[in-house]
Amino acid sequence: MRFWEIVLVVVNFGLLYGVIMKRKKVGPAIGSLWTLAVAYLAAIVQASVEGASWRMIPAYLTLILLTAYLYVGRDKTKSRKWYTVTIQTVLLTIYLAIAIIPPVAMPIFSFAKLSGSYPVGTMTYHWIDEKRTETWSDVSRTKRELMVQMWYPALEGSGKKPARYVENSPEVKAALAEQFGLPAFAMGHLGLVRTHARPEATLSEAQWRYPVLVFSHGMGGNRNQNTFEVEELASRGYIVVGIDHAYQSGATVYPDGRTAKFNIENQPTTKAGFDELMSVWTADAAFVLDQLERLNRGGESDRFANRLDLVRIGMFGHSYGGAAAAQMLARDARVKAAIDMDGGMFGEPLPAGGVGKPFLLMNAQGTLDADRFEEGLDSSTREELYEITGRNREAVEKDFYDLMRRFKDAVANDGFSMVIPHSTHISFSDYSLYSLLFRAKGEQPKQIHRIVNEFTLAFFERYLNGADDSVLRQLDAKYPEVNFKTNK
Repeated sequence: MRFWEIVLVVVNFGLLYGVIMKRKKVGPAIGSLWTLAVAYLAAIVQASVEGASWRMIPAYLTLILLTAYLYVGRDKTKSRKWYTVTIQTVLLTIYLAIAIIPPVAMPIFSFAKLSGSYPVGTMTYHWIDEKRTETWSDVSRTKRELMVQMWYPALEGSGKKPARYVENSPEVKAALAEQFGLPAFAMGHLGLVRTHARPEATLSEAQWRYPVLVFSHGMGGNRNQNTFEVEELASRGYIVVGIDHAYQSGATVYPDGRTAKFNIENQPTTKAGFDELMSVWTADAAFVLDQLERLNRGGESDRFANRLDLVRIGMFGHSYGGAAAAQMLARDARVKAAIDMDGGMFGEPLPAGGVGKPFLLMNAQGTLDADRFEEGLDSSTREELYEITGRNREAVEKDFYDLMRRFKDAVANDGFSMVIPHSTHISFSDYSLYSLLFRAKGEQPKQIHRIVNEFTLAFFERYLNGADDSVLRQLDAKYPEVNFKTNK
């Protein structure tokens, strides 16, 4: 909970407990007016300074309770029985517990302080690929449209105030809520979270050209789902480019207000389907690289003209986006190094001898656990499994073990791999910050994010900026629990 949220709860519930303990009704005396003034002031200050939120509705309702208790309902000349006071106190205590659950379970979180020397700027672009027709749009002959956001090292003091994590876009917030099976309003408070990045900031002149990293989100995710990571990388001297893969992002909102929404019913459910879809995502990434070349030529603005070092391009992604990063590493010569964060190796099978370029595979604790996978299958009947996957057990097992083989092939011949303990699939994104309910037992999101950031930075420093591998070795010693290794 934030400071003024705590103040509001402490003050208003404290006042309620106080008036309950009085055996007689206070009535319209000057003392009760002061009590109400303090209560309403606490609510006004909290809403003004920190922003009103649905999470605080039970706390806001204490104003009504306090007003009613002071002015309505009982004779001020009569003392109440002790058991009446006791019952009311117990009920208020229960209500207090109810009131603090939402702000504790769904916090207005903050991102860790950036470790780099650069402030961070951000810009968003709307790019249309005239060479491709959009296959998911209801409008015929629509071209593929992408929203792309860039984070970059900025000039100190330039730009607007730090951007909101989710700008005032109800579609995006509703899509995030839907991903977790929550009502649409449940993620409304994310609009109160501030990032470090300042929109329209001037690109820093500390270097003439900066290496470029492309980020690809997970299925149903969005371009800023790894803000903890992209801003950290930008603060360390990288220009990071996040892609919204339209119709596979939770919701892509275009400048004119149109929204390309994720529809689970239109998405693949089999390995073959995900393999086929990958061509769309890699085409998105290749198109973005083409646009960056245009941007570097000054084709859209002067901000990045001749400032992108397109000889030093890396790519990283989460989940399906991680698989896209691996595919781009294998298929596009412009990508020199890549990281896959817990993504199944979908797309065209990689060579059995590895990608042949620097590649790091990060996995959650249970991703490669075949025993856990089999236990999960054992816990479901054939009917239940078919209802969930649309396939029988044999087909599901075949896909799983084929993906395990693909993991092994991807990191063969000096590819890197690591497994972070107490992590889940969403631990590699911002999602674990959204709620206590989204975390595994023993999970510490900011510690996991720190590990992800340190290994990501060390990897790209080594393979894009030419640093020696001592930092990777030091991280291996610093975090022995992640089982970082070079595969043969």
